Amino acid sequence: MAIVVVTSATPGAGKTGVATAIARHYAYQGRPVRLVRLAGEGSAEADAAQFGSLAFAPGSASTPVSTAPADSEGTLTVIEADAAAANIPGAVVVLVARGEAPKSAPAGLKPAATIVTDVPKANVPAAPGATIVLAEDQTLAGFSIEEARVALNADIIVQGDDMNATCDHLVVAPISSDAGQTYFRRFPSKAVVVRFDKTDMHLAAMQAAPECLILTGGRQPSGYLFDAAGARGIPVLLSRTDTENTVIALEGIFDRTRFQGERKLDRMAALLESTGLWDALAI
Repeated sequence: MAIVVVTSATPGAGKTGVATAIARHYAYQGRPVRLVRLAGEGSAEADAAQFGSLAFAPGSASTPVSTAPADSEGTLTVIEADAAAANIPGAVVVLVARGEAPKSAPAGLKPAATIVTDVPKANVPAAPGATIVLAEDQTLAGFSIEEARVALNADIIVQGDDMNATCDHLVVAPISSDAGQTYFRRFPSKAVVVRFDKTDMHLAAMQAAPECLILTGGRQPSGYLFDAAGARGIPVLLSRTDTENTVIALEGIFDRTRFQGERKLDRMAALLESTGLWDALAI
């Protein structure tokens, strides 16, 4: 059995995304794979639940496990583990760091590859070397609609098609609906923040296919919105505060977001395909 362990000395470096993309790469080559999250810090429960839902990795554990799984002949096992639990005999280790390359690996680990995520674009080398560098990326930093709801303690007034969809941009509506048409279309994959009583702006925003609307002011909007959003499958949240305080409450949401959703996985996989990772793993 081949084992890849993806680890990091700190939470939030991107090991969940890297582990998932590695598993998908080999699954798409026709190899049976499974993803495992060892119990540990941060969002271990949520990571494991995501692993268990992935169609390309059937049989992945949906809850964190305390030890590495038993051998399964022919299966590639990709394990996400905190550094303290990452020393698994015979495993190929991938070390993930955020912002800058670590000066040394955690004790006892000899990484086959080191991936540095979220590096300012001005600092990214022109060509990949022994350390793989991934620049800051809007899609990987995107927040989910559910994360926005939790940050605002908002009400869901239109369920929409997918509360776990991710948004690359947070867009505050302009004053005029005529200006809004062109403005909204500038931003792909967006959440639009707009006051509850601006029905013309709600309709203008929906013409640009947002991932969701976030209404401010705490009061119910016009019935036209419910009909239009429901027909398009667009989720609508209702924040209990005004626009200024809603935006303040959402500050930093890009830094707090988890790795989740098909769009983020597609983006992480695309970024890693152009590196020397697969040669470094040699599995």
